[in-house]
Amino acid sequence: MKKILFALVFLFLTAFDGEAVERRYGTSALMVVVERESGAVVVIDSVEHELLGRVEGLGDLRHATLVFSRDARFAFTIARDGTLSKIDLLTLTLERQAKAGDNSIGIAISRDNKYLMVCNYSPGGAVVFDARDLRKVKEIPAIYKEGAAPSRTVGPLDTPENLMIFGLMEGDSVWVVDMKAEGFPVVKKFESAGETPYDQLITPDGRYYLVGFEKSDWMGLVDTWRLDRVRKIDVSERNAADEGAAPIHHIPHLESWAISGRYAFVPAFGRRRVLVYDTEDWSLKKSIPISGTGLFVVARPGGREVWVDNTGAPGSAEERTIEVIDTETLSVKDRIDAGKGAIDPQFTAKGESAYVSVREEDRVVVYDTDTKKVIREFKVRRPSGIFSSYRAGQFGL
Repeated sequence: MKKILFALVFLFLTAFDGEAVERRYGTSALMVVVERESGAVVVIDSVEHELLGRVEGLGDLRHATLVFSRDARFAFTIARDGTLSKIDLLTLTLERQAKAGDNSIGIAISRDNKYLMVCNYSPGGAVVFDARDLRKVKEIPAIYKEGAAPSRTVGPLDTPENLMIFGLMEGDSVWVVDMKAEGFPVVKKFESAGETPYDQLITPDGRYYLVGFEKSDWMGLVDTWRLDRVRKIDVSERNAADEGAAPIHHIPHLESWAISGRYAFVPAFGRRRVLVYDTEDWSLKKSIPISGTGLFVVARPGGREVWVDNTGAPGSAEERTIEVIDTETLSVKDRIDAGKGAIDPQFTAKGESAYVSVREEDRVVVYDTDTKKVIREFKVRRPSGIFSSYRAGQFGL
């Protein structure tokens, strides 16, 4: 009788545990998709391609960006209205919120996982928060000259030395903050770096920081090991066969420039081109024609391909097209008609799948990157940015 009872209890616990396991998931393979106008994010398991849930109440997400804690347990997002949110990715709940500013534009998490930095358009400057409880611990006003109002700031990005680097739009400068020192001092100010910094990136190894300027014909390059100067990288040079300037429907995002091997793939500002730079000396290697003006240029893990979305006039073929560049031949090898308003291709950690937001059709499409065929589609309201949780261990993401 005891054996029968034990067997029944074992079967019950096994069945119960099996049901619980079915609902469990890890956090290192999630896709967090921003619903641009709903103040919400959608969370997807990118291994099973399963919709896990939705978290609401995150503020104005028209230009939202997002970072992850080191263990990928939490996602932190900054909304355009200055709402800073901490999302628990295991319970799919909003853990806490804070106010960073009236108009915020960027967020980064420090190397030691302890602090967040948020950059503001209004009231300008940057703010440091404790990542555990979102307590404000430091304001950096970004006053670049006596009597001036605080500059709008953009970025920021983290480095292997536990620094934060961000740009001052009105200040035409780049500042460096030491996140491991008491009081978070500004340890370097690169003044007159270029006119109106607007976006930036850091190479995957965390060494080279690049900043784009709205009104200058160069990018700025800083060696974070030396912090000695801002080197000018010419972006005015074009292929001789270039058809001329194209309308700028969206300003290219530097964060998603692609680094593959020794080459950097960069969307040309106001041109239907992707520029290829040799990162050994940052010389121009090639100018690759594409259908529209690139917004995100993203390297597939492994570096064999680069996927580029295209912006164009509403309803045009360009805004439907994702182009795949072969990084050996430095030419377009595939074109994918992804749908109206297709943007922001993002890969799973090992690159077997790519997620694409199709904003004007309220859906996210998942592609098999080998066959370029659709694996799955999800209904998502006005999706925009897609953030993979494998970013948790990467610099500048």
